[in-house]
Amino acid sequence: MDSHGPASEERPGGIPGEPRRSVLVLDSMLRGASRVQRSVARRWRRLLRKPRAIAESTNLLPTLIQVLAAFTRVDGEMLEEEIDSSLGFLRYDYPEAVYSELRKLFRQALEQQQDLAAMAAKLAAELSDDRKILLGVQLYDLITRSGMKPEQVSAYHDFMGRLGMAAQAIDIVYQLNANEQADPEFYHEGVSPLEALSFGDPANCDVALRSFTPEERLLAYRHHDLIILKNLSAKSLIVQGRLLKPGEFCRIYPGQRVLVGEQVITSQDLVFYFNAKRNVTLPHIFVAINNEEVRLEKSRSRDSDLEIAFGLKVNVTALQDLRASLRGVTLRKGTRVEAQLSDKILFRDGGELDLEELKRRVGAFGGRFVLKGSKTEYIASNNPNRLDDDDILLSPGIGGEVTLRITCDYQRKTGRVE
Repeated sequence: MDSHGPASEERPGGIPGEPRRSVLVLDSMLRGASRVQRSVARRWRRLLRKPRAIAESTNLLPTLIQVLAAFTRVDGEMLEEEIDSSLGFLRYDYPEAVYSELRKLFRQALEQQQDLAAMAAKLAAELSDDRKILLGVQLYDLITRSGMKPEQVSAYHDFMGRLGMAAQAIDIVYQLNANEQADPEFYHEGVSPLEALSFGDPANCDVALRSFTPEERLLAYRHHDLIILKNLSAKSLIVQGRLLKPGEFCRIYPGQRVLVGEQVITSQDLVFYFNAKRNVTLPHIFVAINNEEVRLEKSRSRDSDLEIAFGLKVNVTALQDLRASLRGVTLRKGTRVEAQLSDKILFRDGGELDLEELKRRVGAFGGRFVLKGSKTEYIASNNPNRLDDDDILLSPGIGGEVTLRITCDYQRKTGRVE
């Protein structure tokens, strides 16, 4: 026995210390297996490009594909591009490696008889309301492209009714047919299920796009965090490296870009314009111009030359007499010009101020908000769905959701923040 240390554990016929080492090895193995399992789960989520908290399980994918197949009318052999069109939003939701498997499942589903009632019952319990509305838009697109056969229209409304979205289905059909000119009084709750925004000719659309004829436009729809783009032009758009052909829908995800010829519309641009159309309070900026230097200011000073507010249009007010023009209008003190992002302020010395570039700088610079005397309560939030007219939109970079209620008493010059 060693008098300088504790005695080792020993089993009859065994090796001293073996039980302890076995426990340690087993614990290490279990920890390693747990790490591998978490790593595989992370890689699978990354492959599917899905967030950790999703509204529906990926196990619903076969059911969703069967539903799409049930509403697809097949006249002869389907081409690959027709399959892509029928799968619709799923084409943009998954990488090519996963999407190729979805195509195979779709081909198989086309040859099978689908039980829409059973699938509706399953999806009604597991899909979020947002995803049901998105599915409703996709199914309506399918039956529209196949000719709006009466039996398909009837099956569509029956299916949406079984999802618990009968009234919303009627609203979707009306809105997508009427496009952005829909009458709000028609909707069952007096409000359209999808916010609508139009891009194209400045005389007919919310946001101007170069080279669009009066008959051409892009329509963007938003439902909470879901943004959908519909191409109603003769041009082929590029979304995330894939073509969006005339007449097609696609879903726009955060960080994605839409290439329209030489113009780029980002997902942040779409959110900005949706918020502007809702009349959510947006920052405006003051600009001081000194020789070739352009300085942005959050409040007006004696050096301010321009006041610029960015929304669906760009409103420019001259605060001083300038040797410059905008859209052919000389910028004298008090002159106001409604411009487009593609416009530039031209100076007589040959310089120019690009409004689109200025908007990018304003986004990073921030701004101040002017409270109206007729409004005594404001909501300030980084979630635009919580905001009403003239409320305050906070920067989306703030971690988590932030919502504040601001109450103003202008007579007492006091306020309260909750």
